[in-house]
Parts: sequence; structure tokens; C-alpha cells
Amino acid sequence: MDIKSEIASLINFKIDGVDYANLIIESISLDKGDYCLPCFSFAKTLHLSPQAIAEKISASIRKNALIERCEIVGGYLNFFLNKAELSKRILGDFKPKNLKLNEGKGKVICIDYGSPNLAKYLHIGHLKTIIIGESMARLFTQFGYTVKRLNYIGDYGTPFGKMIGAMFLWGSLEDIKKRGNDALQEYYVRFNKEEETRPELTQYARDIFKKIELKDKKIYPIYEQIIEIGLREAKKMFDILGVMFDDYRGEMYYNQYVPRTIKMLEKKHLLKDSEGAKIVDLSAFDLTPSVMLKNDGTSLYTTRDIGAAIERKKEYNFDKLIYVTDVAQTLNFKQLFKICELLGLDFYKDMEHLAYGRFSLPDGKISSRRGKQAVLSDLLEYCLNKANKIIKDRHFEIEKPADVAKKVARAVMNYSVLRVERIKDCVFDTEKSFSFEGETAPYMQYTYTRLESVLRKFEANENATKNLKTKQNAKTNKIEKLAETSTKTADYSCFDADAFELIKDINDFVSIMRLSLEKRDTSIVAKRVMDMCKAFNHFYVTNKILDGNAQTTLAKIELVKALKETLKVGFNILCIDPLKEM
Repeated sequence: MDIKSEIASLINFKIDGVDYANLIIESISLDKGDYCLPCFSFAKTLHLSPQAIAEKISASIRKNALIERCEIVGGYLNFFLNKAELSKRILGDFKPKNLKLNEGKGKVICIDYGSPNLAKYLHIGHLKTIIIGESMARLFTQFGYTVKRLNYIGDYGTPFGKMIGAMFLWGSLEDIKKRGNDALQEYYVRFNKEEETRPELTQYARDIFKKIELKDKKIYPIYEQIIEIGLREAKKMFDILGVMFDDYRGEMYYNQYVPRTIKMLEKKHLLKDSEGAKIVDLSAFDLTPSVMLKNDGTSLYTTRDIGAAIERKKEYNFDKLIYVTDVAQTLNFKQLFKICELLGLDFYKDMEHLAYGRFSLPDGKISSRRGKQAVLSDLLEYCLNKANKIIKDRHFEIEKPADVAKKVARAVMNYSVLRVERIKDCVFDTEKSFSFEGETAPYMQYTYTRLESVLRKFEANENATKNLKTKQNAKTNKIEKLAETSTKTADYSCFDADAFELIKDINDFVSIMRLSLEKRDTSIVAKRVMDMCKAFNHFYVTNKILDGNAQTTLAKIELVKALKETLKVGFNILCIDPLKEM
């Protein structure tokens, strides 16, 4: 229900070019009404004081069931709504399908996120790109867009030369096959450490990587096995986090299009020589030069990204291509988008960079060069153990405790990313995040189980009543029809001001999703979901839902059902599993 439009439709005082629905705002406090219309902007046109204009507008309002009364305070026209009437309209008309929009139907959104470097462990820094990207993918899907999840894997560059070089110097292929990622990371770390005192190792790694590029008969098969092992381990992590991708093609695949990109740049006279390298001078656009080819002839990220963007446009014909990376990559993407524009690639306007702040543990920075620090698999294991311990200590009676623990652990990690504004740095507090009090994922999941519990009890009572009525009328073969759970019998006057605010929040959830989509920031959804959970728990402890009165119970159950469906959508966007029991 569009409350502002409903109020505006009742105003008969017309002002040319004015759409009241766009000017009506929520009041800053309940004592000033539910909504208000500032009348100051009309004064110049009408040559009247804001107070006089508010009086004229107020006098023109048609009698109706929605607006209980109006008050004029200092040029503001405050609307006090009939809470029972509005609750009836919102809850009585609520349908879960109304939360599923189709304004994006026929449009394709490609989101590039995840992007693990297969030469290294996935660390917790990857958690932000994975979860922000997945959350945005789900939000776009909620609006009817076709979303393609692209994982541009890091399977290219000197790190693979280092890894294979370390294997030749200190290890074996058999060890890699046996120990997988642990062996690969160990080799990589050792090579970096040895390189500090043996600078000749740098060239050694570069030479090996050059052989990878040339698909050397000895080196390239080893490289392929390393990539297979790294990708397999990465997919395990994505699966635990509840994320699946449509496309795993990475840097090595798109490297084949580098010659085409270079020819395009040459044709547009964009390439310049710089100390043996090939660059695009972007100084005219207040950007630093972008290197296309190093002095040894190898390509860089931007060169490969241009080829990837062209191929993605051909394959998916995207309406948007969104890259989710940390803020440190901002310059790279500004350069990429500008070069695509200079190349005459019209889709450059449809390319976006979603930058996010850093993510860390309280211990400090993350570095895979120095060893196994802040590794994502370790964090997942820690969270899972913590969830299992909480379930055991709290003596929850759960049919499948292992499954619940997994979902709680996943929710804790995902929500820790999405609860803060996308661009802000955040530190994952591993202790507070598991609390069942405060702004945490377990608190929200527990709220959902509370909704499920209320509905189970209600249905059990309804079934018991139905059975009793059936028995009582069996002799006459007449079954008395039960009072239906509908707006016709529900008494919505039972809701207090706090419950009414929750009902308005449910009604406003589509606009919250839309704002989140526009801002490309699902922390907006996260905040509203948390606010609704808090509001319901307050309502739950201050109101008896199954209160013995059929009419008021039905109204409260309508609220519970609407909130449950709204939270289900919100949880999905936030990559949180709803739980039926806890």
C-alpha cells in the first residue's frame, strides 16, 4: 500500500505542478502525527503564509476512514491516521507475491565477485566480495532481473611461477596431489621468504610463468593440476557459504583476447611507449597512465579485463556489468571504464564498480604472503564449532542440530559483512556476533523461530477447535464453520503505537529494497530487518498473541504471517537461512 499516495488522493486543494505524494514525509515523532506535509514551498506561488496554506489544504480533505485527524503546526500539516483502518488495509491486502517485483524483467545483470587467487588460500578479505556480490545478486533477482554470477578466478601471473618454482626446488608434485592447498600455500610462502635474500628467484619465477603462457609441455600440465586443486578447494568454501556461480572463467581464459585488445588500442592511436612498456595516457582525464603491456610483453589486469568485458557483452548482452572489489581497486576500474569509452565500446556506460571497505579480525591486517593467517576455512571452522557449542550449552531441543549449527555459523559470517555500510571498514567480532541478544544474526534467526512457533500453536488450536466442533455436530451431520482467518473478522484496533510502527515497516519493505538497490548497499535492508525483529520481540513480550479473543487473535496472527514472509525475503537478501526451530 502506498500510504503517501493514499493521503494525497484525499486532498482536493490543487496547486499547479504539485504532486503531494512526493512531498508528504514521515513525521519525526509520533506526537506530530504519522505523516506530514511541509507547506513552505507553496508560499511564493500562492502568496500566502505556510500556515494559511496548511489550513486550506486541511479544509479540502475529503471525509474518509484513513485520516483520523489533522493538526497544523508552524506551516506543517500533520496527519494522524486511523491505526485500525490502516492496519486492516496493510495486513488484509498483504500477499507474499507482492514482495517479488518484475520491473527488471528481460534485463540481464552480470555481477563479477568472489575472484579468488588460486595461488593462495581464501582469506577473510574474500568474504566481503563473496557476500556483498551474492547479496546484490539476490536483491536484483528479487526485482525480476536475470542475474549472471561471474567468478573471475585468479589463475594467472607470477605467483604460479613461484609456486611451481618452489615445488621444483623444495617439494614434489606428489606432495601437492596429496596435501592440496596446504602444500601449495606452504610452497608459495617459502618462495616469498627465500626471495627476500635471493633476488634471482624473482626472475626464476617469471621465466616459469612465461613457460605457462607458452603452454610448455612440462610446465603447463603441472599448472593445470594446481588450478584444478585450487578451484576445487575454493568451490568447497563457496558451497559452505551458500553461493553458486554461473561462470568460473578467469584471467588465463581471457588472456587469449589480449592481442585483439592491443590491435584495437593501436587502431584508435591510444598506445604509447614508456620505458619499453605499452601504456594508455589518461592524464587528460586526471587519471594516471594505465599499463597495457609490460616491457617483457606480458599483459596486466586492465588489458585482460577489456577483453573479458567485450566477451561478456557478446555472450550475455548485459544491461549492467558490476564488479565487486575492495576500494583499493577504484583507480583500476576508473581506468578500465575510461579506456572502454575511448575504444568506442558503448557498454562502458553500463559498467559499475562496487567498492567496499576492508574486512578484518581484531588481530589486524590479513596477509597470505606471511603464512596461514586469517584463512577463510579456519574462520568457517571456528564459527561452526562456536555454533555447535552454543546449541549444546543452551540445551536447544532441535531435530537436526548439526544443520542448525551450520546455518547459524553461516548467518553470523554473512551478516557480519552486510550489517555495515558497504564502503566502511569493519572488524569481525567473533564473540559478540554469536550473541542471542543485540544486533546479531542469531538474534534475527531466533526471532524467526518465534514467529514459526506462534503460528504452529495457532494452527494447533484451530485444528483442536475444528475437531471439537465436528464431534459436537456429528449427530446432526452439521459441521459448524469456524471463524475464518480473514480481515472480515479480525479486530485491528488491538494494535498499540509500537505495533502500528512495525506494520508500517512491513508495508514499507519494498521501498527499502528499492532504496537498497539504488544505493547498491544491502546494509539498508539489514537495518530494516533488524528493526523489525526488535519491534516484534517487543510486541511479543508486551502482548499475548493467542489471547482467547478470536477477533484480536486473528489480527495479531495476520501481523505474524506478514512479518514472517517479509523476513523470509529479507533473510534471503542477507544470505541468512531462516530457521523453523532453535
